[in-house]
Amino acid sequence: MEEYKIFFEKVSLINEKYKLINSQKEDFNIFSILRDEWDEVNLHSRFISELFRNKNYGKKFIEIFLEKIEVEIQDIENIEIFTEYSVAQNGRIDILIKFIDKNKDKKVLIVENKIYAGDQEEQLKRYYNAMKKEGYKNKEIEIIYLTLNGDEPSEASTKGLSDEIKNKIKIISYKNEIIDWIEDCIKEVALVPVIRETLVQYENLLKKLTGKGEKNLRNELKELVLSNEKYVEAVYSLSDILTDIKEELQLKFWIKLEEKLTEALKKYNINLDKEFNKSEFEKYIKNYYEKTRDNKYYGLMYYIKDIEGIGKLYLKIEIDWNIYYGFGVIIKEKSGSFKKIEIDLEEELFNLNFKIKNTQWLGWKYLYNIENINETINFRVFDRELIFQLNDDKRLEKMIDYIIEQITKTLDVLKDKF
Repeated sequence: MEEYKIFFEKVSLINEKYKLINSQKEDFNIFSILRDEWDEVNLHSRFISELFRNKNYGKKFIEIFLEKIEVEIQDIENIEIFTEYSVAQNGRIDILIKFIDKNKDKKVLIVENKIYAGDQEEQLKRYYNAMKKEGYKNKEIEIIYLTLNGDEPSEASTKGLSDEIKNKIKIISYKNEIIDWIEDCIKEVALVPVIRETLVQYENLLKKLTGKGEKNLRNELKELVLSNEKYVEAVYSLSDILTDIKEELQLKFWIKLEEKLTEALKKYNINLDKEFNKSEFEKYIKNYYEKTRDNKYYGLMYYIKDIEGIGKLYLKIEIDWNIYYGFGVIIKEKSGSFKKIEIDLEEELFNLNFKIKNTQWLGWKYLYNIENINETINFRVFDRELIFQLNDDKRLEKMIDYIIEQITKTLDVLKDKF
């Protein structure tokens, strides 16, 4: 036990050292100021595409990117880069890159960029078929599936693709391949301050979003762990303990949210759809951290009203990476009036800055943290500050109250619609 005590004291000292170093650094970040940090389309896809298009360094940036994702293209002659590439009725491809080399060989890269959005039914199949219709052969089509931490595409997304094509999908992450790519790009433009500093800020944002710690800190901790077999044993135990802590604190969050929100919604005559089941949530949360598929999209659902001939309107609070809320209709049967009602409510939600995404949601938006009103509540990254906040009953209470305030302000605006 004495050795473990010494180990934790050393870890604490190393952490304190880097806290002091980081406290002296400038934390200004233009991306966080101008855009939603989690906006995969308007921030991440566009920024990455613009790096590829850069007139002086774009080709080099692409070459480095291809090395990172292990795609070989010889003697590139012509490159076309698209963001939100429309494929008629089949949707929009986040980033599409078309190559023609000097031998007139072709290649197309489909980059599906996932930060907050869930997969759509047969999404990758639709994009793949769209490229086939444009004349690309199987060997000329590469599908790149990009997420924060390297999650696999869902079965719904790959449904309809052959096993051969599924096995060819390259799964990459912001945490590893993209951060590594950005670091190499920074080296290429070391003497170009305007591009270099922009890339440094973007790298810092990605480290924040993915929870990837500073390299020097990680190296120092790694050396400490490897210096003693007892320390290695301690680290193995800590991995499981950290997961247990995350599960316990997320459950604590949902219990407190349900308790206070259910009471707050009584004045709107909005009621919990079914009784809160602690055991059910324990199972959801365990799957969230321990499974790689079908482990998201659970939460609280509150019944608002019946829409005659259409279905039931609900308020939902749900988790993907972040906590968000919105309004959805469980449709009894589609009717001629459904579209009109949907559009009427969507217009109001649009004016309230809700995202209008798909038929499952009339509109949704993230819930923000009272301790940083520009920061969402992210249970996947689950940084140490969130752990401290949820573990402190008073801080958790303030967080829940602020969440309820965000929801009830929306309900006050929309109450005439209900």
